[in-house]
Amino acid sequence: MNVYQIFIGSMVVAFSGALVPGPMLTLVISSVARKGFWTSFFIVVGHAILELVVVIGFFLGILKFLDDPLIAKIIGLLGGIFLLYMGTDIIISIFKKKFIIDFKSVLKQKTITGKSTISVIFKGILISLANPYWFIWWISIGAAFLLKSVKFNIAGISSFYIGHISADFIWYLFIGFLVNTGRRFFNQKIYNGILIACSIFLFYLGSRFIVEAVI
Repeated sequence: MNVYQIFIGSMVVAFSGALVPGPMLTLVISSVARKGFWTSFFIVVGHAILELVVVIGFFLGILKFLDDPLIAKIIGLLGGIFLLYMGTDIIISIFKKKFIIDFKSVLKQKTITGKSTISVIFKGILISLANPYWFIWWISIGAAFLLKSVKFNIAGISSFYIGHISADFIWYLFIGFLVNTGRRFFNQKIYNGILIACSIFLFYLGSRFIVEAVI
């Protein structure tokens, strides 16, 4: 992988995670419905701040303990397996119609209210910490990506981080725009198509991680 491949790979993998309905999606939709479009931006800012702390922590300390080639291969193998699992789970969930977007039902869900920008940013941090999937992602896929990124020093780490958070900003700002304007041109078929495309990329990337770990 080079710096550009790290950026693109990080972005697409992040998209595959962000697209799956979860706590962040619920918070963005409900907050935008109450407070307006810009709450979606500040929620993702909170999420990005937390992930910046994680990336810095990996770079300054944790990665030093993962420098052993055997450990790097194990992490790469686990990360690859989890990517394959994610891709398979998304495809199965599409067929089982688990990823149905229903704005009306989401808007009825109870959410925390806040009056200031700081409180909205704080919600973005808390909603990430409250999601077990977030922790699993970082100790498997995130760690595997960072081990590859650190070979290019700051440029590699920056490419990984910027690619990762760019996907979050693009997706959740898009959702915020949809909710704020009330448009419905983004339908279930388009959503499923994006999910399938992400799944194919996950299969490719997961297989690559596994092959590199085994060889």
